[in-house]
Parts: sequence; structure tokens; C-alpha cells
Amino acid sequence: MNPVEITTGKSFKGLAAYLLHDAGRAATAERVGWAQSFNLDDADPDRAWRLMAATAMSADQLKEAAGIKKGKAAKNTAYHFSLNFNPKDEPSEEMQRVAVASALKAFGLEKYQALAVAHRDTKHAHVHVMVNLIDPETGLSAASKQPNGQAAVLSNMQKKMSKWAGQFERDHGLVITEGRLENANKRAQGEQVDAKRKPRNVYEQELTETTDRRDDFKKRQQAEKARDLTAENRQMHEQHDVEWASLKASYRAEKDAIFQDHKQHSKLQLDEMKEANTRKWQALFMRQRSEKQDFDRGEKSAIGRIWHAAAVVRDRALDGDLLGGFVAAFSAEERAAIIQRKHDIEAKKFATQIRKGFAERVADLNEELAGKYAQARHRFVVACHDLKRDQAEAKAVMKERWRVYSAGRRAALSKGRGRVLQTTLGQELGLGRGMGLEPR
Repeated sequence: MNPVEITTGKSFKGLAAYLLHDAGRAATAERVGWAQSFNLDDADPDRAWRLMAATAMSADQLKEAAGIKKGKAAKNTAYHFSLNFNPKDEPSEEMQRVAVASALKAFGLEKYQALAVAHRDTKHAHVHVMVNLIDPETGLSAASKQPNGQAAVLSNMQKKMSKWAGQFERDHGLVITEGRLENANKRAQGEQVDAKRKPRNVYEQELTETTDRRDDFKKRQQAEKARDLTAENRQMHEQHDVEWASLKASYRAEKDAIFQDHKQHSKLQLDEMKEANTRKWQALFMRQRSEKQDFDRGEKSAIGRIWHAAAVVRDRALDGDLLGGFVAAFSAEERAAIIQRKHDIEAKKFATQIRKGFAERVADLNEELAGKYAQARHRFVVACHDLKRDQAEAKAVMKERWRVYSAGRRAALSKGRGRVLQTTLGQELGLGRGMGLEPR
């Protein structure tokens, strides 16, 4: 028995499609032996994954109902592991189902929603299990620290799996997995254990290769080539990362330089406008002061007062108050107020013109900035396109080198190749079984 953690992902639909159908064939399910749901009211497989997805999406509502603070939402909620029996065991369907229920309990997942699917596309019996990590009662994730201070349910899962598998093998008379027993002894002695699975492509490649000790030298040669290619591939990707970082940094620096230039240019432009407007304000104030002095001199003569009184009547008449104008004409304060209102109106109008001028200039400057930003963005996009093309070409070259390497490895290490070559050589030399190479 070999339990294996496979992945933790986001998509129940995607994982269910893999579990419930043949590999690469969504329309067939010949490899599926049986399926069973847990904590889902015996729902059929298609309904089971939908219920699991719905529960995961309702995590916040479940937390609220349980009186638990929402916190950060869990992203990866679809947990996937498998139970792999030794080819010599040939367990019944009933034992496989018992193993799944026992494993879920041992792993602390017995109250979580799960779907078990047995596959029969390999020489050994194995069952895939998809678990919804969201607690259907509290909405908490089994991958997160629990509110009572306990560690996450998924913590130390390798140890849990190893301990459970050994006990299950002993309880049910199954073949003891020596490798796991050896790892368990190492852990008990405090040693570090690397129990990572081989990548699928590496595992399948090794199945097709010879195990003849005489080919160890060839294997070492191929391994050295693979290491060299891997180092070059890593260096290429690191260089690509540097190129992207450099391009992005250059773009940011260009934009910063554009902004700083815009800031300085804008300040100069606006300072010039302020200086020009200051001179205009001074001219306006000097003219208004001269008019006020002329008014004051006019008030000292009868003709001047009459002229000013006429101005008051005219001003009030424009407001529809002709009678009030005649009364106000005899008031020195009302006569003085006429010229003050005129000056106030002029100053307000001039201030409005200044604000409008500043607004229009700022808009023009911002438009210039936007144009420069657009040009820089265009240059950046073109540079990105060129860099992607160059890096894609480099990756294609590296991919071809890996293809050549793989073909060479298969040719050098394929099973039976050595025997075929020996047989062919013997036939060409006219040798039969048991015959030597001595001259006749």
C-alpha cells in the first residue's frame, strides 16, 4: 500500500473530469472501476463534485452561520490523493472502499466531503480520492490553522499516510512496503527523508530503459548530458527573467524621466504666466487708483457731484430702481459705491480670465504628457513583442536540443537493444548459438 499526495487545486470540475473519464477522452470511462461519495448523502459522482464546489463557494456564509470571523478566503480547496496497492495484493472492491474510509479517518478528513474513484488502467489496483477541504459545518479550510489553536488538518500528512498505510497492511494481511518501512525507521531515528515522487515523465521513461548493469556507463553519460542541458535551460530562463526585469525597469525609468521633465517644464510655463498676470494686476490696480483719485477730485466741485449723481441714477435705473436712484444720488457714499462696484466687477472678470488661462494651459501640458506617455508605451510594447519573439526562438532551440537528447537516450538505453545488436552481429558473422569467434 502506497498512499500518495498528488495535488491541491481550485477546480473540482477539472479534477472530476480526470477521475471519472479515460485519460484524454472525456467521452469514455472504461478505466473507472467504481466510485463512492462521502458525506454527500450518497450522491452520484457528477452531482458529488458539484455539491463540493457549491460548499467551497459558500465558505464565508458557513463561517458566518457558525459565528466565525470570515478572514482570508481559501483559494485551493480541491485536495487529491491516491491509495496504491501492491500488484501482489489484488484487493477486492470491498477492501478498497474500506481502505478509503479508513484513510479519511486516519488523515482527519472523515467529516469532509469526498469522492473516491477506483481506476483499473494499471497493473496495480489504485483509488483516487478528491476531498473538499472546506468544513461543511464551519466553512474553515483543512489546510489552515484551526481556531482552537490546533495545526492544520493537512499538516504532517506524509507521516500520517505512512503510519496509516503500515497499520492497514498489517491489519489486512497485505504486502509490506519495504521502502516505506525503511523511511519510517529513518524518521524514527530523526533522519531527513526525501519521499517525493518522481515526475510522471521520468517514471515512464525509466520503465522503457534497460536495467543491464553493463549500460551504467551509458546512463551516466546521458545523465551528464541531461544535467548540462538542465543547467543551460535554467540559465536561459534566468537570463530571460533578467531581460524582462531590465526592460520593465527601463520603461519605468523612461516614464519617470518624462514626468520629471513635464514637472519642470510645467513649473516654468506656469511661473511665466504668473509673472505676466502679476504685471497685468499691477496695471489694473494703477488704473483703478487713478480713477478713484479722479473721482475724489470731482466730488470737490458741484459739477463733479452732479456728474457722479447722474451715474448713480443710471446705475439704479439699470437695476429697475429709478426712484431709488434719485434718492441715492444725494448720498456721497452711494456715489462712491458706484466706482467701487465697477472696480470689483473688473477685478472679478480679470481673475476669472486668469483661472481659465491657467486651466487651459494645464490641460495642454497634461495632454503633452499623455502623448509622451503613449509614445513610451508604444516603444515598450514593441520592445516586449521583440523580446517575446527572441525568447520564443531561444526556447524552441532548447526544446529541439531536448528532443534530440531524448531520442538519443532512447536509442542508447531502450530495453532489448543490446540483445538485438548482438544477434544481428552474430548473424552477419554466420555464428549460431554456442559458436565462438575463432577463425575456421
